[in-house]
Amino acid sequence: MSDWKQPHSVWVVGHRGAPRRARENTLDSFDWAESLKADAVEFDLRQTRDGEAVVYHDEEIILGHQRVSVRHFTAREIERLTLPSDFGDYRIPSLADVFHRYARSLRYVIEVKISRDTQMTLMARRISHLAAEFGVTGRCLVASFSADFLRRMRETDPDIALDFLFDHPVALPEQGRATPLFPPADGIGPRVDLVTPALMSQAEAAGLGVHPWTVDVAEDMRRLIDLRVSSLTTNVPEVAVEVRSGDGHDEKGLALAARGDEGGEAGSD
Repeated sequence: MSDWKQPHSVWVVGHRGAPRRARENTLDSFDWAESLKADAVEFDLRQTRDGEAVVYHDEEIILGHQRVSVRHFTAREIERLTLPSDFGDYRIPSLADVFHRYARSLRYVIEVKISRDTQMTLMARRISHLAAEFGVTGRCLVASFSADFLRRMRETDPDIALDFLFDHPVALPEQGRATPLFPPADGIGPRVDLVTPALMSQAEAAGLGVHPWTVDVAEDMRRLIDLRVSSLTTNVPEVAVEVRSGDGHDEKGLALAARGDEGGEAGSD
């Protein structure tokens, strides 16, 4: 049974790891999130030319003055790349690298990025195969803005929990009414400002967990915890852990951490 399909306390999810501490979507960033007591890490997945799943947000990789699509590289070519960042040079990990390093020590929110030439069935099969190989099927929440991909994922592996992402108001399923445009899902991932008491009530009626992103302000964290969301995806997992525990009384310290005074940049989706 999937961890994500069972009742649980509010989990703290490191958005691309801990991107204020290390380059996002890297093993260093995930190491930081784990050390900061995050319950899960969220990361972006893209497909290489030979069908491998690699952890990278953007559709293109910048190489000097060139921008080259991830889909133009093979997995071996990606593995050989060393790229610069504000935190120093880094490498792009594969999904297998992540599962191998953390196995059952973390849970995973896997956001699948879809481009025009993504082979969705192949991607779904790769995720399913690797999750089963490493024994983490029940620890994975596969998320996407693509309803089509979520349908392919459910057809491929009904045991993996699914999360439908959106950044605008969406009509949720209602009991007894057909919802052909809404994909099969166990949860929803709304942008933080879209989470209201009304949305929470609708999600509860539909049997959907609520996993808002990206929640970096302590006040928003408290509001969402009070609304009983299922998880908080955040760039500052240490702040969310403190707020959840009730120890976050130092408002100045929380504000400084949430602003990311240690440096680095983090996107929102």
